[in-house]
Amino acid sequence: MSASPSGRSIQRRERSFIERILFAREMYLVLVLLVLSAGITIVEPRFLTVYNLQQVALSASLVSIVAIGQALVIICRQIDISVGPIVAASAFISADYLVGNPTTPILFIFLIGCGVGAFLGAINAVIVAGFGIPAIVATLGTFAIFRGAIIILAEGRQISATSLPPNFVGIAELTVAGVPALVWAALLMAAFGGWMARYTRFGRNLYAIGSNPEGARLAGISEQRHIAAVFVISGVLAGLVGVLWGARFGTVHAAIAPNMHIDSILAVVLGGISIFGGSGTIAGAVIGALTIAVLQNGVLLLGVNQFWIQAIVGAAILATVVFYGHMSQRAETRRRTERRDARARQRHVQNSRASS
Repeated sequence: MSASPSGRSIQRRERSFIERILFAREMYLVLVLLVLSAGITIVEPRFLTVYNLQQVALSASLVSIVAIGQALVIICRQIDISVGPIVAASAFISADYLVGNPTTPILFIFLIGCGVGAFLGAINAVIVAGFGIPAIVATLGTFAIFRGAIIILAEGRQISATSLPPNFVGIAELTVAGVPALVWAALLMAAFGGWMARYTRFGRNLYAIGSNPEGARLAGISEQRHIAAVFVISGVLAGLVGVLWGARFGTVHAAIAPNMHIDSILAVVLGGISIFGGSGTIAGAVIGALTIAVLQNGVLLLGVNQFWIQAIVGAAILATVVFYGHMSQRAETRRRTERRDARARQRHVQNSRASS
């Protein structure tokens, strides 16, 4: 007995869902992450200790939060190179205020850090969205300006953990169900960011702008307003990480997070978000950040020269862009073939009706 039409339709939907899971870009990255972790564990079993895994998760959490903002920026066909100095500025200003006012509620310190990030992100937004300066040029300039400004403001000072209140430094030691609170915070932000990007009008507009700016404008989507919004969001998240950086490491100075822009961009690219905008997911960026944390931790455990990691990161960026570029070309070829076959079937049906 043949299956009913409704049964075949359900089977097709189930098969389509399974295929989307198996062939999703994120699945390739998960496989790479598992293979990388297994390789490190074979050579250095200490990788799988609870303490080491917690350190990996904590490192990935900070990069993940910045990468969420970076992902939204890149999906919108922009880029933010200034995230590192924003992290440093937020960390130093909030920690310096807390040293002078140790009884300040911790929530207010977070508001200060996010406010600093929002302000610096708004400067990027005005330059890029308001004056039409290319994002890579604008944020490269603000990268230098923000870093120079915080160095001048700090005047060579360094804030140590001993000068910060215990309840602030203790944030990094909080756990929920055995998992560090910073990790839970990163996961919640990733979930919210993924929901916003996929299910809200704002998120769908970002993909529309990234994939086809002219079409988005014709559809009535304000490109300037959305570009400005993603730069402010990126700034807020970088500002938040600045406060968390101070809580985790205790020591804060003007030169922290020197490679945050590279790590966040690499996490986004590794996660399958097209550097040309319009595609990818927040979940991919988070998995990319975890992959970077595992790689960096493995380099430390194996005693590999730290300078090699720069070469490895550069090679990973190139390999990932080439890989996903090849996948995109194959997907586009498959879509063209499907459209051509659909048109051929439609012509066949029309010719059959005409002949009858």
